[in-house]
This record gives sequence, structure tokens and C-alpha cells, in this order.
Amino acid sequence: MSPSRSREPRPRKALGQHFLRDSGVLADIAAAVRVPDGGVVLEIGAGTGQLTEALLDAGYEVVALEVEGRLIPHLRKRFRGREGLRIVQADAREVEVQKLLAPGTPFTVAGNLPYFAANPIIRHFLEGIPKPSEMVVMVQREVARELAAKPGAASLLTISVQVYAEGEVLFDVPPEAFDPPPNVWSSVVRLTVRPQPLVPFERLGAFFDLVSKTFRNPRKQIHNALARGIWLPPDGAGEALDEAGIDRMRRPETLTVEEWLRLLDACEAVRARA
Repeated sequence: MSPSRSREPRPRKALGQHFLRDSGVLADIAAAVRVPDGGVVLEIGAGTGQLTEALLDAGYEVVALEVEGRLIPHLRKRFRGREGLRIVQADAREVEVQKLLAPGTPFTVAGNLPYFAANPIIRHFLEGIPKPSEMVVMVQREVARELAAKPGAASLLTISVQVYAEGEVLFDVPPEAFDPPPNVWSSVVRLTVRPQPLVPFERLGAFFDLVSKTFRNPRKQIHNALARGIWLPPDGAGEALDEAGIDRMRRPETLTVEEWLRLLDACEAVRARA
């Protein structure tokens, strides 16, 4: 271990911290980031500043978020005098972007997300206003596969992300790229945010209520899962599926966002006629 490394703050096991150290992986993440003209990178979980430095070296303006107070002095010392960087202590699960950036500033999210907080962080940025143009983030490999899953292998997480963005797994990262090595592989995924969500804003609540309740039984045929998940009149599930043009024998994990939206319309119509 180099003298400079030994003086760095150590990862805290209690917080599930795994600091990314592999210079090749750091460079690959920075190279995958695409920032709109006049935009900035909002880095999630700056840690000891390894990815921060790679992003700055790539020529990006960076707003680095770090939730843990003990790491802030280290980051300020490491990047003292470095232009194009602002360090902010904040929790990415609840940070208000409009208070960090000037109105109208486009931004991209990048970062090595803590496993336990990856889902709420992703949902916070996809559902918030303003939204990033895209997110290039590292998550647990299995989660990355869900984020980018196609119909046939979709989960509730898949649908909740696909409403707002299109997912793509970029590359996998082995445990030895981290200090300390985690027990699982990680993956870097790109989420390209849609100009408009696939579900109208006023229907989001009803849409996710339907999807989440039906996904309680994802391996059952959609007819049975729907009948058990929500209230419909007798044989209303079959009627709604027929009206939406969805085979009763399919499973919830095979439906696209567009099909879920058609099913929502059909369920509401069936209830209205009951």
C-alpha cells in the first residue's frame, strides 16, 4: 500500500462501504459519461475522490455529493485549488437538485452507488424534478440486470425504471476492483432518461398501484395475479385482460409498460360498468 493510500479514510464495514480503486474501471466509467453542452456531472457518493478525479480529468464540471461527514475534509484537502468542482455533503436519496444547480442547468448523474441505497437513489432522480439526461451508475450485478431487463424477465423494479428511462448494462466489475472486495460482482449501467415518462403524470399513482399489487404474484398467470391483486367484479380480471388485448395465460413479468397502461384503462372501465 502506498503512503498516500494509507493516509486515506478507510471504508466502514458497518456502512457497507466498498471504495472503487481499479484505475481502469474508473477510467471506463468516466469515458461512459455523456454530459449535455453546458451541463455538469452530479456525482453520487464521492468517497475518497477516486471517480471524482477521473471525471475532472475527463474535463467535466463536477458537483460531488457525499453523505458521510468524515470524508468531506479529505475531499476538500485532496482537491484544494482544483477548478470545476463543488463538494456537497448530502444524502442522494433526498437531495433537492434545484438547490444545487442553477435553473435550466442540464446534468448527468454518475457514481458507485451503495448497494443498500441504490434503488431509492435511482428512483429519487428519475421521479424528481429536474431530471438528469442520463445516469451512469454502478450497482450490484443482479440489480443491473433488472434495471435493463426486457419483457419476459421484468420485475417491479424494471417497470418502475422503464417508465422514466431505458436501461443498458455497460460492463461488469469484479469484486477485486474494490477495497474491501464485496462478496458479489457489480455492473455499470446507463439509464437514458426519456423526454417524457411513458405514463402520464396524473396516472402514475394508479399505474404503480396496479403494477405493484399484481406483481405480488409474478410467477402466476396474469389472470390469477390480477384477480388476487386488485378488486374487480366477478370475472372482471378476464374481462379486463380481453379488453386490453392481453392473453390471460401470460405472466406479469412479460408485460410491457404500454400493456400495463392498457390494462389499467381496461380495469377502470370494468369497474365503471360494474
